[in-house]
Amino acid sequence: MPGQLLVRFILLQKRLLKKGSFLLILCLAPLLAAGVGRLSEESAGIATIALYLPEGDAAAQETSGRLLKEKGVLRYLLCEDGEQARRMTETGEADAAWIFAEDFSERIEELAGRRRVRPVVTVVERKDSVSLILGREILSAAIYPSFSYAVYTSFVRDELGLAEMTDEELRRVYDSVAVEGSLFQMVYADETPGESEDFTYVQAPLRGIFAIWFTFVGLAASLYFMQDEERGVYGKMPVKKRLSAAYAVGAVFLLDAALVLLLSCKLAGVFTDWKREVISCAVFALCVLAFTNLLRMLCRTPRRLGMIFLPLLAAMLALCPVFLNLPYFKAGKLLLPPWYYLQSIHNMRYIYEMAIYTVILTLASVVLQQVRSQRQNACF
Repeated sequence: MPGQLLVRFILLQKRLLKKGSFLLILCLAPLLAAGVGRLSEESAGIATIALYLPEGDAAAQETSGRLLKEKGVLRYLLCEDGEQARRMTETGEADAAWIFAEDFSERIEELAGRRRVRPVVTVVERKDSVSLILGREILSAAIYPSFSYAVYTSFVRDELGLAEMTDEELRRVYDSVAVEGSLFQMVYADETPGESEDFTYVQAPLRGIFAIWFTFVGLAASLYFMQDEERGVYGKMPVKKRLSAAYAVGAVFLLDAALVLLLSCKLAGVFTDWKREVISCAVFALCVLAFTNLLRMLCRTPRRLGMIFLPLLAAMLALCPVFLNLPYFKAGKLLLPPWYYLQSIHNMRYIYEMAIYTVILTLASVVLQQVRSQRQNACF
């Protein structure tokens, strides 16, 4: 029996690999992964900032260092003077200009000592947007360490009367008590630090896109089986056994797709670790197999199954955390296998929930197959 299954598996695999359409479907995910991975390595951002920094101002240079060393969502263009930065904003070469004051350090000290309030950075924007609001927060975070140190030195020298302390002594004491890093840390449910996933906003939705692609490979397998069924390939097979045949066909499709999914995640830079990825992918494959076969049985004809492709795609894009994770329509999310898969990467609980959902789908398919078999026998 195992030998017969292996022979059937090899024959079906050879048949599929001769089909150009199947090979094209398999190539879509790694090609997208490689393309986006290449794109993410290049300079890109959701906003372009024209940046002018005065020469010789230590605080301005420190602030610019904090801005430029971070690989973030903003793209910076260095300018020779403030007028060039303004001009680039006016002509559309940049979304905004950040023009640091020539006496940046002096203004920071005045602000810290509450002697005088003058703008330290002039911000020029073509139009306000969400990305530029985020940009201003990034700018404020970069300026804050310089302002914090200035407040500290002003307090020590003016309020505490320790004017004789040298800059070196002040810096040494300040650094000894300064809080390094962020005050807050993002941690997933499995205690994986959020910083461990080093990918850009361009790469972030790729896993969700791959999950939807994988589901459509499962739908293609069901469509393939239904077309064979219409051609009489399974004419001699009893109706009771056709569910297992459909599962076997789908398993071949999804085994190839699972290998491609793992490879694509690796190429795209969204891979976590092998154990977690393989377990999640395996359970996801079983869930998609059960889900697509139940849809096949409910639709009954290839035409009807094809008609649900677009609505199903829209539902998965809207409800699964591909681009956004909406807190609404929880009941609808629970019906979609990609939602479980995307949640399971950092939370083992969803792997168990996905396995339970798979069992429910399989039992529903078996019951529906039994009902149809009894009806067919009754007709005869």
